Amino acid sequence: MKKITLLFTLMISMISLGQTPIITMISDGDCYGGTPKVVEIYAQGTVDFSNYSLQKSTNGGDFGSNFNLSDLGTATDEFVYIYRDGETEGGSSIFAAEYPSASNTFATTSDAVNFNGDDAIRLVLDSDSSVIDQYGNEEDGTGTPWEYKDGYAKRNNGTTPNGTFVVTDWTFNNGALNEEGNCQSGTNFEDIINLGTYEATNQGGDAALLITAPADNMTYSPNTSEVTVEFAISNFTISSSTTEANGDGYVQYSTDNGATYINKFDAEDIVLADLDAGDYTVMIQLVDNNGDALDPAIEDMVSFSIAMATQVTSITELRADVETNGVGSYYEITGNSLVTWTDGYNNRRWIQDETISGILIFDQDEVIAGDAYTAGDMVSGLVGYTVDYNGVLQFVPSEDAGTVESSGNTVAPQVITVAEFAANYEDYESEYIAFQDVTINDSEDEDADGTFQTGTNYPVVSGTDETEMRTDFYGADYIGEMIPSAPTTITAVAGEFNGNHQVFATNVDATLAADNFTASTFTLYPNPTSNGTVAIQTETSGAVNVEIYNLLGKRALTAKNVNGNLNVSTLNAGVYLVKVTQNGVSSTKKLIVK
Repeated sequence: MKKITLLFTLMISMISLGQTPIITMISDGDCYGGTPKVVEIYAQGTVDFSNYSLQKSTNGGDFGSNFNLSDLGTATDEFVYIYRDGETEGGSSIFAAEYPSASNTFATTSDAVNFNGDDAIRLVLDSDSSVIDQYGNEEDGTGTPWEYKDGYAKRNNGTTPNGTFVVTDWTFNNGALNEEGNCQSGTNFEDIINLGTYEATNQGGDAALLITAPADNMTYSPNTSEVTVEFAISNFTISSSTTEANGDGYVQYSTDNGATYINKFDAEDIVLADLDAGDYTVMIQLVDNNGDALDPAIEDMVSFSIAMATQVTSITELRADVETNGVGSYYEITGNSLVTWTDGYNNRRWIQDETISGILIFDQDEVIAGDAYTAGDMVSGLVGYTVDYNGVLQFVPSEDAGTVESSGNTVAPQVITVAEFAANYEDYESEYIAFQDVTINDSEDEDADGTFQTGTNYPVVSGTDETEMRTDFYGADYIGEMIPSAPTTITAVAGEFNGNHQVFATNVDATLAADNFTASTFTLYPNPTSNGTVAIQTETSGAVNVEIYNLLGKRALTAKNVNGNLNVSTLNAGVYLVKVTQNGVSSTKKLIVK
């Protein structure tokens, strides 16, 4: 007979069960700032909390933020509450309003209690750092059964403290507090959760089954051919076969919505192979030795899908599809995209296509090798999915499928005005741009000292027009330098923050004097042009030198000593960058040839 006990470690050798703290509830509030954050602990017997500390694992990182619980004193057979509070508009405690009957409470600002609904916590014995009890694992809990964002989880009666996390010991209520609470004119959190209900006995020995992976409704990336289904069982002994009834029964699972069940005589993972793009549902149940479902039924199910990537030739086509169908779909960008800027933070890269439509590659998981692409690379075959973050469309790679077609291509920004950007900032999103002859004002940050600081917004002004420059690239050359008082040039990638237009500056050229900008300012007309000519007019009289590049960075036309009209009849229809140089100063604008 094989007895299955999953994910369970009993710490009898470390501490007596009669005098043990145990985590019985964790809650992520939905009031201002996600408050209050609450941990309920039951003192079994007499517990001196000065011997214990609380630790947190954030987004799958190592446990840390060690917080000693000595201020809770000594408690005997009662519940205690540790919480991170917030304030109402009137300045009163949110915790007090949402948990009016809670006693034995302790407020703290410790990071150990600043969890986000996808973080794990644990109780440790300070004398030897042994783990007494734990909720969650060292993984990002987003999408897992134990996620409790804007919700809560409660320990099941009769379960005991464990040095590792046992999912079947808990009941999960992810999202149950969303838009609730006195703070949102809803039911207070205490009435939803019901405090202090855990009972150390009264378990009944009921069998339990829980699918722990994948997360329900998870979407796998294209080309995924194998998915592993993990599950946990407790209080149930699995027989060796249908003929050898040496246990309580066995496991059955179905991959066709219950039409056909497959017998399974162990609790090992279920590996599904040779999968194609599409939707799948896996159902698992416990049955007795006759193959009949238990009464009441002990079962669980999970649905997932394998995506099929939509092929698009360009970022322009991708954005058009997102505009129609929303974010979340997978794409393969078959055409070429020019890398305009890279940043080590979250492995970010900005790319744009031939029509100067841009997008941010956000590669937090480093799916693409960190040094794979640099500015000036032409890349094709990118595969990933889209998300919206603070109003900016992001492309998250799902596999390292891109190919560098060429390197060292010219990366030239579009020179636009602040007025043009402010009026049409979403049209310029993630594109490589430049402002000329603009003034940068000091930040309103009280710590500002006249130099550029990281992670700071600075007003950028041109006449009566204004936008914001954010110092998002901490390794930029201008960080720590004085903010120029004279008009200057800003090179940046365009963006926004929840509807507020801003640019992320890659360079601030404080060496150009204001009188040089006049010489470099020019207009192109007609633009778009369809008659084979374009007039170039500068604010300073005299001839100019012209270089025209396609958006792959290849020079398409060169002309010297141009004074007035320029023949562009040799250019194919498309979008070009026109670089005009006069008196040693250059400026670049976009030209459309029809």
